[in-house]
Order: sequence, then C-alpha cells, then structure tokens
Amino acid sequence: MRWVSYLVPTDKQIWVFGNTYGYKDNPKYVYEFLLRDKDPAVRPIWISKDKKHGNESGILGESYYYLSLKGLLYQYRASAALLATGMNDVAAFTLGNKKIIQLWHGVPIKKLLLDSIETSPIPPQFKLLNRLFFKLLKRKLNSYSMVCAVNGHNQRCLAKAFGIPIDIVNVTGMPRHDIILSSYVSNNTASSGKKRILYAPTWHASMKDARNWLLQVLSSDFMRYCDENDIAIDVSIHPLNKALAEENMLPHGTTLLECEDINEQLKHYDLLITDYSSIAFDFAILDRPVVFSCAEIDKYAAQRGIYEDFILLLKDQNVTGHALIEKVDGYLKGQRKAAPIYAYSELGNARSRVIEEVKKLV
Repeated sequence: MRWVSYLVPTDKQIWVFGNTYGYKDNPKYVYEFLLRDKDPAVRPIWISKDKKHGNESGILGESYYYLSLKGLLYQYRASAALLATGMNDVAAFTLGNKKIIQLWHGVPIKKLLLDSIETSPIPPQFKLLNRLFFKLLKRKLNSYSMVCAVNGHNQRCLAKAFGIPIDIVNVTGMPRHDIILSSYVSNNTASSGKKRILYAPTWHASMKDARNWLLQVLSSDFMRYCDENDIAIDVSIHPLNKALAEENMLPHGTTLLECEDINEQLKHYDLLITDYSSIAFDFAILDRPVVFSCAEIDKYAAQRGIYEDFILLLKDQNVTGHALIEKVDGYLKGQRKAAPIYAYSELGNARSRVIEEVKKLV
C-alpha cells in the first residue's frame, strides 16, 4: 500500500494529525489552533485510530477513521502529517509522499529510540540481529522532515536519539506548553483552602516494581501527613501501567485521576511528585514545585537508560521516606521556593512557530 502514496498527488493545503493514544496532546493543540484561526492556507484533518471516534462530537472540525475510504484518501493527499509518538499515529503506509512532523510528547529523561537498548524487541545476546534492527530503525527515522524541541539541549538530545542532522530538529517550543501556560494565566493559584498534590510516576516495565514504588511513595506515614494537613492527593497512572488502577492498589485517601488529557488538568495542583516522568518539565513551567521521588536511580539507569544530565538532576533532588514529607511540607507552607529545573528558550506561541515551519516545508 505504501507505493500508492508515491502515485497520489498531494494537496499543499491538507495536513493530517494523529495520536495513537487518542484525541490529545501536541497534535490536538496545533490542530485546534488552526481550526480556531481559520487559516485559509491549511485544511486540518484529524485521523483517528479508534473507529468509534472517527467523527464524534468530541473531536472538533473534520475527522475520519484512519482506515475509512475518506480517511485513506485524505492521508494519501495530505502534504504534511503531524504526529505525537510515531508513524503509526496515522496509517504509516500513506506517509511515503509527504512531510512528516514529529511533535513528540515530552522532554525525555529516559533514553529513547536509537539511544535505548530497550527500543529493540530482540534479546541483547543476538547482537547481529540487534545491529540490523537499529540500522533499519535509523533509516525509518530519517523519514522525518522535522522534529520539534524546546531548547538547544533538547535539540541535541533528539537529534542523537532520532539519528538525524541537528538542523532537522527545530526549537519551536512544545504546543502543550501553550495550553499549560494559558491555563496558568487564567488560574495562577492552584487551589484555595485545601492543597492538592498530583502523584504521576512514569511507566515501569515490571508491574511488580511499579506497584512496590507506588506504595513506598504513598506510604502510611505520607498518607497520615496528608490527612492531618487536609491535603488531597490525586494519582495519575501511566497508560502502560493501568492495571495498577484495576487492581485497586491505591491507598485509602487517594483519588485516581481519570481524564482525556492531563496537560489541561495541571493547573489544579499545588505540587507534583514524580520519578522519571517528563511531566516534571511540563508542571515546572507553572512555577510550582516538583518533587522527585525515585527508586534505585543507578539500577534504573543501567536497565532503562537515563540521559546523563538528568541523572545528576535526579540524584541531587531525590527524596524518599520522611525526607519526602519534609520537602513537601516545606513547599506547601511556603518555607521553600520552587527552583527552575530546566531552561526554556521558547515558551509560548509554540503552535504558531510549528505552523510557520511546516508551511516552509510543504
């Protein structure tokens, strides 16, 4: 089917958007920005991987199921595809003749793609097969016309992970940060009265590890502290560890945060606790405190891979047990001030910059 994409003429005005995980995150934000501005030069179309969501009211504008006749037609005709996770965000076989834009989905703490041995599904002892896998992956990643970054450090990191020239990675800022910042402007105090904490750990390959660390962070001592100080705790479980929620593993006194798009909820929280999740860098732009509570950093780095600069950050700021309670208490009582954990050269107007760069490409 891919060969068809080279035979179908593209329409410069048609841009398709998609996300394997649904109508959310950076592709959604750029898509809705174009709808709002009614840019006559662009016809944005959302491509859904879920058949029942192909044209539902939750998705604004024009949308189609990715394997429907209209969906396939517009994917083949599109001049650009704007994605969040990978080429399977839409029908990958339609991408041969167009500009592929990787908006990505966060500032990576954990190593990814060509930098991570976990990218390969092949056991590490099969070295020749792994070399072949990464060679083919690099060829595939070279299909990207543009990858979006938030600063020079992130730009270099992504260029290496994708195995592409650094000039393919543009420092546009991240569209999700536009959304978070706009919510901050309209609601710059998270809560009045009762304080709210969000605990959002990253995914763990081992469900046992995910379960054990969740219970260590949300220990009986920590839950008692929150209860005595009238602090509400919401827990966001990574989609790949959603079995934790189904197992009813959350301690009494916590609430499972269930929402379509967590970026639109961050404004409601006074403080974030996380481990290796890039949500730390999203929450930090609100100038509110981020507390890192990580299990066995060196072991995790050896098994999963963490970028060196972030290993230093995590080791410097990591707290567990009673030290976690003390740090949270200091922040919520105003005895500590939130310190910057990452520098952004471009904050705000990321959607506009992305759109202008894509227009240059098509």
